Amino acid sequence: MMIHSQSTASAGRMTSPSAQSIGNANGPLATHGSDTNNRHHSMQIILTGLVIAVSMSSIDQTVISLSAQTIQSGIGLTASGIQWAINAYLLAAAAMFPLSGRLADVLGYRRAMLIGIVSFGIGSLLCGLTPAGSMALGWMVISRIVQGIGLAWMFPAAIGILFTYSPTDRRASSMASFFAITGAMTAIGPIVGSYVITFSWRYVFFINLPLAMVSLVLIQWFVPRDSMHLHRSGFSKVDGLGAFLAAAAMVALILPLQQGSDVGWSDPRIIASFVTAALLFAVFVTLELRRSNPIINVRVFANLRFSISAIANLVASVAFIPIMYFLSVYGQLALSKDVLDASLLILYFFIGFMIASKLGARIFERHGSRRVLIIAGLCTVGGFLYLTSAVGGFNAGIPSQESVLDTAIALSGAGIGFMFSPTSTDMVNRALNASYGEVSAITQLFKNFGGALGMALFSSLSSTVFANRLHNGLSRYGVTQAMADAIANSAGTAAQSQTGSALSKMPTQVQHTIMATVRESYSMAVGRVFLMMAAIGVIFLCLALAYPSDRKRNRQ
Repeated sequence: MMIHSQSTASAGRMTSPSAQSIGNANGPLATHGSDTNNRHHSMQIILTGLVIAVSMSSIDQTVISLSAQTIQSGIGLTASGIQWAINAYLLAAAAMFPLSGRLADVLGYRRAMLIGIVSFGIGSLLCGLTPAGSMALGWMVISRIVQGIGLAWMFPAAIGILFTYSPTDRRASSMASFFAITGAMTAIGPIVGSYVITFSWRYVFFINLPLAMVSLVLIQWFVPRDSMHLHRSGFSKVDGLGAFLAAAAMVALILPLQQGSDVGWSDPRIIASFVTAALLFAVFVTLELRRSNPIINVRVFANLRFSISAIANLVASVAFIPIMYFLSVYGQLALSKDVLDASLLILYFFIGFMIASKLGARIFERHGSRRVLIIAGLCTVGGFLYLTSAVGGFNAGIPSQESVLDTAIALSGAGIGFMFSPTSTDMVNRALNASYGEVSAITQLFKNFGGALGMALFSSLSSTVFANRLHNGLSRYGVTQAMADAIANSAGTAAQSQTGSALSKMPTQVQHTIMATVRESYSMAVGRVFLMMAAIGVIFLCLALAYPSDRKRNRQ
């Protein structure tokens, strides 16, 4: 018995290139009589290759964020310059996802995956070779854009490969493993980065090259070749205008979310960008509804179950991306940990995330999405309330014992982990009139938007609470509201060095008092953030109530 690729299209939709079964693959396990164990082993190797490839981006993003100051000083960038280097990657990926998802359907998922790996590897090499001086900013931004384009090629292709070659009854499990491990790699980033950067910041990028080589070999050797027929007529049917509108709308939406806290949310440029994004999305949806071959089949949102799963993914991303930042800063600023020890807090989050991902997949396979959303909601509410208490959010900023903190972090991770892979799987199962590439593009667009929205909302909230408490506690030492705002806005980066420089001229007792106030103030601020994240669990419960109570449906 062999595993065959599933058709991803209905009438009137372009089909993705057919692939050979694993039994006919050009690899060392390719035999016509391969049994279930051999096929399962082949799928595990394929999954390993996909995980390594996509994990490059997960590790890369966290390492770059934590290494930003070192990179900035190494090549002579300004603070705004390094921020553009960080943001260029996310903007490029968000802009490219709709087109790359569609092209993956046209070219074939194996080809698209290889293109993505090579692109990301080239971008990493160029980043590592960035010269110092006047060329640095342009070189780094362009290189990061190449990396972002590589990610946009890889992710839809990876989902397409997983669904094409995973048996129907193991899809949820494969997705759970994929999301759990690639997510956990995000926690590995700071740990690896804190070691690698002691040699040179350039190795932060060069470390991606051996990973790219390994994933290339595994994908090239074990994933069956795509059909030689490239759907040449399909290229002319790719909705170029729709792809452009989607890309422009995503950039216009995410860019102000990234810049709003710096320039002010009332800045005319921020408001104009949001208005432009709304108009572009309106034009995009109107256009796509009239296209016979849209870049994204927006009609899939007419399926209530699909829409609920998509919203659940977006809402989870509002907490998933920001919590890694806030745990890291909390560990360094409030607990006085170094970067490596602070990174371990993120690791506890992903321990809970990974365990819950596997459990969530099993529950989804047996009972569908509704029960998963209920469990995820209860765990998220309980976990983040517990975490709020553990960091001192209910106790004047005085943290609990570290074992209590670690447990609370893991439980919070479990709440998010329970639903990420099941709802992603449910989206693909429900979107019967859309291809895997399209659905994975939608999934990533929602996750990118959710992450950017979460960072914007929670950063503003934490900065406001932190600054107000600093001013209230330190005004008698001459700390003005403007000074408190400056410290709060640079929390986790220059805040410690700025505060330390100012404190060095003060008496020791005063230094201790001020630092205690800083720690307690940030604990209260991050506690307020975690309290708001608990509300996400309430949204999961509301979505569960709205989800029609039927069994899940698998795409065949």
